[in-house]
Amino acid sequence: MRPMIALFNFTIRQTLLNRKLWLTVLMLAAPCVLVAVVRSVAPPFDTAKELWEMYHVLAQFMLIMGLVPLICMVHGTSLIGADVENRTVVYLITRRMRRSTMLFVKFAATALVLAVLCDLAMLGLHLCAFSAVQMESLIIPSRLSDWDPAGDLRCYLLIIPLAVVGFLAIFNLIGLVSSRPLGISVGYLVVFELILSNLPVRARVYSLLHQLRVMMADAMPRVINLYELPRELREELYGQGANAVPELLAIVLGALILSAALITIRELTPTRMSRE
Repeated sequence: MRPMIALFNFTIRQTLLNRKLWLTVLMLAAPCVLVAVVRSVAPPFDTAKELWEMYHVLAQFMLIMGLVPLICMVHGTSLIGADVENRTVVYLITRRMRRSTMLFVKFAATALVLAVLCDLAMLGLHLCAFSAVQMESLIIPSRLSDWDPAGDLRCYLLIIPLAVVGFLAIFNLIGLVSSRPLGISVGYLVVFELILSNLPVRARVYSLLHQLRVMMADAMPRVINLYELPRELREELYGQGANAVPELLAIVLGALILSAALITIRELTPTRMSRE
């Protein structure tokens, strides 16, 4: 247990001190910056509908469907390779634990750091969007009469860590399968997550973004209106009452099992390290 705790703490420190963390923070600050720009150049909100659309569009399309996958791609594809780049791989291979255990511990530590950062970004977006806004002074349509922004925030804060765990597992697997994972990762994100997940085909259930949208539609039914699709198709793709958590966890578990198998049977240290 002690080696696992030591590796967990070491990975957290390594992630926090990595230069990629600055890129991650800058990317996650983008929604807050955009809200500040919109509110500084645009007239004040007159209706709750305008505020509702801006809030959910940025939370879903920019943060959850855009920034979270990109951040997980940056960190996931080099989850083990980062130790080679930082010349700390010797520390890992001399620990008295299995490679699969090492992978799970590093995955858990990295996922924790990224989930906290992404949740903080969501909290910052919420505060920026609703600061100095008097809800009672806005024109509130009947369909938004019971809108609870705090409730929506709680839903996002619970869904975002699931998104981080899912995408980190997928991109970590890609990083173990290929020596040049960036191209494969971009192709997977565009073809499978951004295109296939929006098509009315059975294969969409294996898409993380589809499962996340189902969760958001179930927790916040109004967000289905954000998708410019025919009503029948929206209801078919993101019907209420569907429990997408088991499917998402199954995808994560499958990716982690394959990663554990790969890291066990393959030599992951790059050739250049053996030459050195």
